[in-house]
Amino acid sequence: MLFENTSKFFVLFQKIFVWTDSKIENSFSRRLNSLTNRFTLSSTEFNGPSILIAVKAPLWVKSLNVKPYSSGKTITWKLPPSKSHAIRTLFLASQSQDSVEILGVSNSGHDVNSMKNCLLQLGVKMEKLDFQGNLNPLGKELIGSEIHSIIIHGVGVNGFIKPEEKLDVGNSGTTLRLISVLCSRFDFEVIIDGDVTMRSRDTKSLWDSMTCSGVKVSYLHEEYRLPVKVHGPWFSDGQIRKLVIDVSKSSQPISAWILSSSGLESELEIEFSGVPVSNRHWLLSMEICNSNGADIVLRDNRLNIKPWSITTKPTMEVPKDASMASFAMLAASYLKVPVKLIGWPDRTQCIGHEILFDISKDLGITWHESSLVKSTSSSSIEVDITNCNDIITPLSLMLAAASGGNITGASHASFKESNRLKTTKQLFESFGMKCELIGDGLSIPGNQTPLSPDKLVHTFGDHRVFMSAYILACSVGADIEGSGLHKIADAKFIERISA
Repeated sequence: MLFENTSKFFVLFQKIFVWTDSKIENSFSRRLNSLTNRFTLSSTEFNGPSILIAVKAPLWVKSLNVKPYSSGKTITWKLPPSKSHAIRTLFLASQSQDSVEILGVSNSGHDVNSMKNCLLQLGVKMEKLDFQGNLNPLGKELIGSEIHSIIIHGVGVNGFIKPEEKLDVGNSGTTLRLISVLCSRFDFEVIIDGDVTMRSRDTKSLWDSMTCSGVKVSYLHEEYRLPVKVHGPWFSDGQIRKLVIDVSKSSQPISAWILSSSGLESELEIEFSGVPVSNRHWLLSMEICNSNGADIVLRDNRLNIKPWSITTKPTMEVPKDASMASFAMLAASYLKVPVKLIGWPDRTQCIGHEILFDISKDLGITWHESSLVKSTSSSSIEVDITNCNDIITPLSLMLAAASGGNITGASHASFKESNRLKTTKQLFESFGMKCELIGDGLSIPGNQTPLSPDKLVHTFGDHRVFMSAYILACSVGADIEGSGLHKIADAKFIERISA
C-alpha cells in the first residue's frame, strides 16, 4: 500500500487475489466492506482473480497546518443559512404542485447540496436566480454566493421518478431520513448511500419504521447501516396506518414521516417510544407542514396526521443558522478579539439554540451591540442540551475558557457523525485540556488554557469537532485533520477567520 502526504487527496492501489474457495471469498468481502466504509471507493477493475481497487481519502484524512491568529482585528462573522430549515424547505417545495422561490440559501453547506442533488435525481427541476436577475438551470454545482434564490418546480407527491443511479446523501443525516421515507412511497427500487461517517451511523429506528409500513429494506453491507436498498410502496394491502418510532436517539425519523405525509389517503398515527430528544427539530418539521396546508396535532405521546395537500407560498425564506453562532462565541473566547455577528435569527427560529444567548454571560461572553466580546464569568453552571445537542463540542470548550460546569442531557450526541461525548473529550486531551464523561454528559473544569499539540489532532470525520479544533488551533497553532469538513455546514468558515 502506498500513501501520499495526508494533506492531499491520495489514491491507494492494492492488488488482491481472490481464491475460488467460498470461505476466502466471504472473508474478502468482509474486508472490502470494511475498507469501503473507511474510504470512498473511487473505482474497481476486475481481471480474472485480481482486483485493482482505487480508493480516495475522505475529507477527514487530509490535514491542515494552522498558525495562531495574530492580526488582532475584529472578525466579521456572517452566519450561514440554517441547514435544518433549508433542507426541509427544499424537500417540501419539491412535493408541491407549484413553483416556489426559496430565498436565503446562498453559501449553503454540503448538507443542503446533498438534499438538492437527491431531489434532482428524483426528477425535480430547479433554477437559480443570480443577483443580476439571470435565471439558469441549477445542476449539481454548489449553492454559492452568486445565487440570490432557488426556484423549485414541484412535481407533486406522485411525480417523482426512479433515479438512474444510487442516491448519495453525503454527510447529511437529515437528508438520509427524509429521502428514505419519501422513496418508500413508490413502487420502485432505490439504493441510498452516504459518506464514510454516514455509513458508520446506526439508523435502526428509521429502517424499523419503514419496515413496519410494509416497505422492503435490504442492507447491502451491514444491518441497519448504509448502503441500503429501499422498495415501496408503504401501507399497501390495507395496512393500518400506525407507527411506533423510537425517539430516544434521534427525532429525525419523526421529521421524515411528517414531511413525507402529504397525499396519504387516511390518517397516520405516530406513537413515540422512549424519551424524545432534539424535540425542536421535529417541531420545526410540524410547523413548516402546518403552515403549508397540513393538520398535524400532538396529543400526549402521539402525532395524528390527517390527509392533507401541500399549499406552499410563492416565496419561502430560510433563516440563518443559530447553532453556528456557537463557533463565533468560541472564537471570541479563545482568539481574544471582538467578533461582529451578522444574521442572528429571531428567537423563534433558533431550533433550541437560543440557549446560547441565555447563558452567554455565564460563558464569559458579552454582547456589545452586534459584537461578541470576551469577559469574565463568576461561577460554574449546568447546561441541559437535550434539545440542542449539536453545540456540545464548542459549548464544552467555552465552559473550559470560563468558570467551567457540567453538560447534561447529551446521551444522543453519541449517535451523530461521531460519538461526540468521546470525541469532545479526546479533542480536549489533544490540546492538553481536561473534561470528564459523567452519566449522559460532560464535566468541564474552568479557567483552562489550550496547549499547542505535538502531534496531529484527529477530528473523526465530524465537521463540528473539526470547526472547534480549528478555532483552538487558531489560538495556539496545530496540525488538524479534516481540511474541508467545515463545508458540510458553513462554506465560508475558514475564509471568515482568515480574512
